[in-house]
Formats: sequence, C-alpha cells, structure tokens
Amino acid sequence: MISDLTPNHTGDKHEWFAGGERELYLFNETGDYESWWGVKTLPKLNWLSPELRARMQSVAHKWLEAPFSLDGWRVDVANMSGRTGETDVNAVVAPTLRAALKDDSLLVAEHFHDFRPDFRGWHGVMNYAGFSRPVWMWLRGDFELPYFGLPVTMPRLGGEASAATARAFRAGVPWDFTLHSWTILDSHDTARFRTLAGSQARQLVGVGLQMTSPGVPMVFAGDELGLEGEWGEDARRTMPWGREGQNAELLAEYRRLIALRRGNDALARGGMRYAYIDEDVIAYLRETEDERILCLASRDEHAPVRLPLAALRSRELETLYGEDAEIESGDAVLPAAGPSFHVWRLTNG
Repeated sequence: MISDLTPNHTGDKHEWFAGGERELYLFNETGDYESWWGVKTLPKLNWLSPELRARMQSVAHKWLEAPFSLDGWRVDVANMSGRTGETDVNAVVAPTLRAALKDDSLLVAEHFHDFRPDFRGWHGVMNYAGFSRPVWMWLRGDFELPYFGLPVTMPRLGGEASAATARAFRAGVPWDFTLHSWTILDSHDTARFRTLAGSQARQLVGVGLQMTSPGVPMVFAGDELGLEGEWGEDARRTMPWGREGQNAELLAEYRRLIALRRGNDALARGGMRYAYIDEDVIAYLRETEDERILCLASRDEHAPVRLPLAALRSRELETLYGEDAEIESGDAVLPAAGPSFHVWRLTNG
C-alpha cells in the first residue's frame, strides 16, 4: 500500500507554520510567505532549507516502518515542489525523498505536464501527459473538456497523432520509468472518463488501452461502477455501495480486462510496437521472449484491418478478449465494429 506525501505545501494550521518555524517556509521580498496558487491557507515549503529537507526525509521514512509499513509514496504536486517564481530547486526533491526510502519502496510523482525534464529520481509519474491526454483526445465524445486552465477546449485527435504523442513520451524516459508510471484515465482532479468518452462503449475502449499499455493501471474508485463527473470536484461523487446504483455490466468488463492484464506477462512488462494506425483504429503488439499479444482499439466502425501473418510471425490468433479474427489468404482480418476493443495471443499452432 502506498500513501500521499505533500512536499509542496502545508496547511496554515500545521504545527510548523503555526509554531512560527519561518525557515521551513518560503518568503518573498516583501516579507510575506508564498502560498500555492495564491491560496493563503496553503503556505509553500522552502526546499532551500537543509532543515526542511531533513524533516521531509524523516517523515517519508517513518511511515515505511512498522507498524505502518507503507510500500511507498504518491507525491502530491511533485512538479511544483521547490518551484516558485525564480526559485527552482525541484531537481533536489526526488533524490532527497528517495534517499530516505527502502530499496523496494516506490516514489511516484503527480505531474500534470511534460514530465520528461523532471523524471530523474522518481520511479514514475501519474502519466497524464503520455497516456491520459492522448487517450482523452482520441476517444472523447461531444463533451468539451477545458484544456487545463487555458481558455480553449481539448481537441479531438486521430489515431496517428494520439499514438505519436504516447510514443514520444515513452521514448523520452527510461523504459523502467514508463513501466512504473500510472496509466490513468481520470482522477480526483479531472472529469470522469465516462463523462468525457460519452458512451460506455468508448469508455471500455479506454479501459482496454489502460490495461494493455505499458505502465501500471490505476483505476479511480467508481469508474468501474459507472460514476460520472464534469470536473474534479464533480467527479468526487459518493460511491454507490449498494447494487442498485452500480453498473453490473460495466463492472464485469472491468473484471475481465483486469484479469487479462494480470494473467499475461507481456501486458505487464513486454515491449510495444504498432501494427496498424489510422484515424479511428490503433493496433499494437506487446511482446516478451515467451509471449506475444496483439491489441486492437477502435473508436468507431471502420474498414477491416488486414495484417499479414508473415509480418506478425504467427499462424493463429487465439482470442483473449472481444471477437475472433479471421484468417484469409495469409492475412489476419481483424473485426471492423466500433467502438470496440479486442485482444489476441499470437501462436504458431
């Protein structure tokens, strides 16, 4: 189990701030304390201070020990920690925290933007930039999602642009970093993916991508039951614990896709390469030495995708999820329905 750690700020009622420990907080040239996003109840911590760094290490280490025995930390507002105006010591935050962890502890950064310049020291990130946004912009329905504070809405991309974005972020960091990063479709800070996708069919295409892409799938509680929400606060709706408020069909599909992920090593650790992409279709392979998996995601009905069996180095496609593929004149002919998601194991009979 991992928990939340916030090295960017405390509340103004925190014992450090209320106790007047000025060195631990960042002050500007007027003598006033800096605060996160100008919210005066959230004073910014001063990462220029050796004392602050030592205390953050102590906190980070304490909760990994018995009786708490956490396995690591999801680090809140990681990309803003140590950054305010011209002050930028963000690069010391991850190494400082990591030095206090056990060898098998996990350190994952919340990072809404391009994490590639800041990746060093973290095991991974909440992968908004390299997974969430490319998926959102490919699968979104008519819902107009504001583009993170800018006075424009998020565009709708074709498959080529979406795949190219995801590939660029994977290429910009070590492979282990990608494998430790979270493939998230939404969170407590965003619209619910079900609302953004506009239909259960497109939501399940996104879940298929989430469970078969490189990284650690992280499901925001309630997505599997059909919860909706148009923005962060709206997305934090009460969990429908009773069966009456749950989408049983959707929950069953989540369980199938999660089991698929857990049962196939290639989906957890295998390399990735694209087999076919157009505006409405993305087909890709996940491969290890011992296992090869072919995935097909489509956001709409499309022409059948034909892939030469010779190029796939396979004779048969064993259906793991979705519909069967047909074998015709030396080609694998993949289903044309959409929105839909399909997975096959490649075998040689």
